Amino acid sequence: MTDEGIGLSRRKMLAGLGAVGVASAGAGLGTTAYFSDDESFEGNTLTAGELDLKMDYRMTYRGGPGRLAELQENYPNATFVDEDMEPTDDDTGVYLLDQVPNRSEYPGAEDWVIGANGVYDPETGEGEGFQRDELIDAGDLEDALIRIGDVKPGDYGEVTFSTHLYDNPGYMWMGGMLTDENQNGYTEPEIEALEEMGDPTDDPDGDGQLADSIRAKIWYDDNCDNVHQGERDEESEGVDVMLSIDNSGSMGGGPGSKMEQAKAAALDFVENLGPNDRVGLVTFESTGQLRQGLTSTHSNVETYLQPEPAGISDAGRTMMDAGIDLAADELNDNGRSGVDEVIILLGDGEPNESDRAGSDHVQNAKDAATDAKNDGITVFTIGLGVSNGSTAQNTLIDMASSSNGTTLYYDSPTGTDLDDIYSQISSVILTGEEVIAEGTLREVMGALEEGIELDANVQTEDRVCFTNSVTRCFGFEWELPTTVGNEVQTDSVEFAIGFAAEQCRHNDGETNPYAIDAGGNTTDGGNVTQA
Repeated sequence: MTDEGIGLSRRKMLAGLGAVGVASAGAGLGTTAYFSDDESFEGNTLTAGELDLKMDYRMTYRGGPGRLAELQENYPNATFVDEDMEPTDDDTGVYLLDQVPNRSEYPGAEDWVIGANGVYDPETGEGEGFQRDELIDAGDLEDALIRIGDVKPGDYGEVTFSTHLYDNPGYMWMGGMLTDENQNGYTEPEIEALEEMGDPTDDPDGDGQLADSIRAKIWYDDNCDNVHQGERDEESEGVDVMLSIDNSGSMGGGPGSKMEQAKAAALDFVENLGPNDRVGLVTFESTGQLRQGLTSTHSNVETYLQPEPAGISDAGRTMMDAGIDLAADELNDNGRSGVDEVIILLGDGEPNESDRAGSDHVQNAKDAATDAKNDGITVFTIGLGVSNGSTAQNTLIDMASSSNGTTLYYDSPTGTDLDDIYSQISSVILTGEEVIAEGTLREVMGALEEGIELDANVQTEDRVCFTNSVTRCFGFEWELPTTVGNEVQTDSVEFAIGFAAEQCRHNDGETNPYAIDAGGNTTDGGNVTQA
């Protein structure tokens, strides 16, 4: 803390995430982990303000065909999903187990993503986002999220959490632990396998081998698509990316304006490009203009992104279709074969001018994006200060590409959020989404037990607070490799993952709420919370 006399406002959730068992002779293991949470306001000589941490999630499982009825015993709403993670009646062997919010009309992947990334305004009742009371904290759930018996080698599961900070920005941490593991006796095949491995078979009440056999990974899921985008190969040919920036009159001018904030965030993005990446720039107002074609000389684009009076400035109306068409034409004409082609379009309002024929400016912008996507171009869109549920926001959502059922639209309520959003996009298309922890389930939970600092912008050297206006996603995946044999029969394991947040104001983020002192207490003064 920057001042010990100023009280903390902290919210901690320890989410009992998993109970996984390997059955013998097809018998499922019924196991349960419970959630608990702890909200503490220690030593308040001055209350720094409220902080509330909520989350939602979407959970999938690749367990092979013919298991829907079995899974519905634990997940009544479980359904098959197709390759786009949308519900289907076909037995694909891939299942959507559960998601929160769980509305009467069970939303598909795209609806869930829009809700998770949108914003709902309780005062007006408008907006595409989930409502605050639809989301959960740890105390809202009674059972483990993952409740699967009869896990087989090759089985894989994934949970994407999105976190929502309310009232104030906050530093965030991730924590976790193994809460229980059991050998559950031995079967004959299991004894034979363990003896071949040279492992003892005289402890039927021991821990078993499952926690050391399951592989697990946690990462910043920066596009919320349930899939980890790994680091690029060092010999990668790079990416061809066109920036398309709204410079209409509504973007304003002068220090602190949306125009200046948009240029500054785009400049940081360009400065993070690699030597094999090429970048170009389009702007759009009453007309569209190709400022710079694709180039590996990144400084050519940086020139247009300098602070006022240099660089681009605001003027005119909003010809958004030209913002897409000019960028797509440049990629189609001068893009490199076999290299990913990307458009990142930023807008602060709905289209009110068209380069294409006709007066339906909104539809023209959507059609331009559709044409680009049909050409194999990935379209990211950013809504800067657009109203919740407005035509502007819905247009940008419709224009964006989808990835594994996720819409690649990012909502930026203010210009100060843009750095974090460009950082997320950079992780998806340039550097790869950063891994938080990876290894065996035991190793991952061991790392989380000590508490891991989370960073709203992994592209910068200093740790950045999470804003209370932008949703962030984190992925957790587990797999029992096909190389694992009978040595894990009958074993079961339970584990927990948690999130904690501390208000940024009056705090420095140095107090890890999961760290344990010599007395067995967390360093923030509270007791260790266990699932």
